[in-house]
Amino acid sequence: MANENGFLLEVERWARTTPDALAYRADDATMTYAELWTMSDAVACALRERSSDREPVVVLGHKCPLMIVGFLGCLKSGHAFVPVDVEMPASRLADIASQLGEPVLLTTVELPDALRELTCKDRVVDARKVAGLPFDRASIPDRSCWVSGEETHYLIFTSGSTGRPKGIEVSADNVANFMRWLCAFPVVSDGARVFLDQPPYSFDLSQYEVVGALSTGGCLHAVPREKTEDARMLFEDLRASGVQVWVSTPSFADLCLADPSFDQALLSDVRMFLFCGETLHHATAEDLMRRFPQALVVNTYGPTESTVAVTYAEIGPAELADATPLPVGRPRPGTELRIVNPETGAPCEPGRSGEIVIVGDTVAKGYYRNPDKTTEAFSWSMRSDGRKMRAYRTGDLGRLDKEGVLHCEGRFDALVKVNGFRIELEDVERNIVSLPQVKQAVVVPVLRRGRVSHLKACVVLDASAAALDAFDARQEIRRGLAERVPAYMVPRTVKLFDELPLTCNGKLDRKALAEA
Repeated sequence: MANENGFLLEVERWARTTPDALAYRADDATMTYAELWTMSDAVACALRERSSDREPVVVLGHKCPLMIVGFLGCLKSGHAFVPVDVEMPASRLADIASQLGEPVLLTTVELPDALRELTCKDRVVDARKVAGLPFDRASIPDRSCWVSGEETHYLIFTSGSTGRPKGIEVSADNVANFMRWLCAFPVVSDGARVFLDQPPYSFDLSQYEVVGALSTGGCLHAVPREKTEDARMLFEDLRASGVQVWVSTPSFADLCLADPSFDQALLSDVRMFLFCGETLHHATAEDLMRRFPQALVVNTYGPTESTVAVTYAEIGPAELADATPLPVGRPRPGTELRIVNPETGAPCEPGRSGEIVIVGDTVAKGYYRNPDKTTEAFSWSMRSDGRKMRAYRTGDLGRLDKEGVLHCEGRFDALVKVNGFRIELEDVERNIVSLPQVKQAVVVPVLRRGRVSHLKACVVLDASAAALDAFDARQEIRRGLAERVPAYMVPRTVKLFDELPLTCNGKLDRKALAEA
């Protein structure tokens, strides 16, 4: 696949064969494939004039068609795109910019003060202006200029929850290999073309819908953050969306399921719920299957370092009948999964838990300008077919069953020590959620003088327990949990919430809960 960008080639094909088809819609904004291709040509020309180096370009904005235009414009002009959401904290924006040096910044919004102070004016390209301006078609970069092969296609920065965010370099070949797998998914391969576009573009989960929709001639139905925070506005939008493939975190689905009107009557066309980024719990999957009987519920797994996801599992009655955490599935073609001892790196015995290692053709190149961290996490390994591929040590705990299906069991950094006892936070959470009066639960450590003092459970009650007095509800949760786990695993405090806070990526905001 050297000297090719498989994703761009597919978008180009649809721009030529179905130019008037919608590629993007949000509120009153729409964009056809012809408009997407032409406007990205204009952006590519502007970027080529601004930078002759094949350096990463920051694309700043939120949910709007110009973000997609910007991504394609970067790729056409030989630049990896770095999606940055304007809603990120100023300190994070500044940190990303500093790690990139003095990047060219392609903006779709007014420049925040934090970036204006760090960016020279001659390094800023306003997509709102250049995308609609006339340009010399002779200056459009040809395919030889496109990002291709092992060159970096996009660079996404990790959350930085445990330290400074790291920029992960995903190649054009990585994306092309991921694209071919995604396009073979049952519902997608059968013709589903309207993808929910909810996660921010700075979260790699968004590549599920961006790649899935635009490589199949489909349409991105974008939902801006302000709508996700208002159920009435969100559901009005969804009712007329025609969404066929739902892509989100399980937490966002839980937020929608809190409203009883979130069902097949609202989303009559939906045929697949596609999850990644968080643990999918039994209750969420069961509720979705009951309300959306014609839709598949699919659980997938993969860190950003493996290009979105590398496993696939359809969740059905058999999976729900098993009390253990839901499986995340078998590896995609081109990927092998290994379970190793986290201390020695030696393979674990079949069926034993250990660190998940991903070996395959979608493993990223490494961390941008961070050779030490790259060496720690990435290596080269031989697949069983004799091909040498990159390998990534995930830091995730898991096991492979006898059928080769992966079961994720949390992160090693989710292990805490309280009064000398090692406790897996997700284990405590699973047991709390198993209580009949509990709908959602997150367990966070409470620190005192730099050490874990005790555990705090953050709980959303089930509707059946809504009438309970708060004190009684907390006591019932503690008593019920004490019947399921050792005393040292029972959180000292239980705090009740109407709903759990989410990050801008749609994941549970554990930091906010720890501080609540």
